[in-house]
Amino acid sequence: MPPSAVTPTMAAQVFCSVWCAMRIGAVLGGLALAFLATSAQAADMYPPMQPAPAYNPAAFQFEGFYLGAQGAGILGGSLGSSSVGVVAGVNFSVDDPILAGVEFQGDWLMGSSASSTFDFFALGRGGVVVMPAFLAYGEVGTGWAAGNPSYLLGGGGEYALTDSLSVKGEVQGIGAWGSGFGAAKVQAGLLFHFQ
Repeated sequence: MPPSAVTPTMAAQVFCSVWCAMRIGAVLGGLALAFLATSAQAADMYPPMQPAPAYNPAAFQFEGFYLGAQGAGILGGSLGSSSVGVVAGVNFSVDDPILAGVEFQGDWLMGSSASSTFDFFALGRGGVVVMPAFLAYGEVGTGWAAGNPSYLLGGGGEYALTDSLSVKGEVQGIGAWGSGFGAAKVQAGLLFHFQ
């Protein structure tokens, strides 16, 4: 049929087809827009997560009970050349940042020429939290070293590694009661703090 022979019925059919197609397109476009808007709102419901810090030194508490292991090099005397042992103690706050505590140390003395190859000390400790993760302290106590009643005087520092683990380093002078210092220990340890 030539183009000039378009009848009104055909024009109405074409118009209806175009109008229906536009209407369907508008409905589909509206649905797509609604879906995108809902997805964007759902994404806004959950804020982006920030990674948690691995360790916050301000959260470390030197107060409370702790338990650990220690090793030392020994200089002078009949105590031997080194020792390994355990340590247990408790700290409490006197006044921020001052701490006091009690500690018990038991060590096996390696290379000792004495008949007893163990030492045990009960110590009183006093310290100051110098930085949020560092405690400086002094200690004094009594006990037995290689079978002899002895005293101990020392000091050191403790540094927080995580929220419950710390390392300590200390120097201790040890002497039999009634005499001067006979030996010195340079000691390091790993402590677990029960929070």
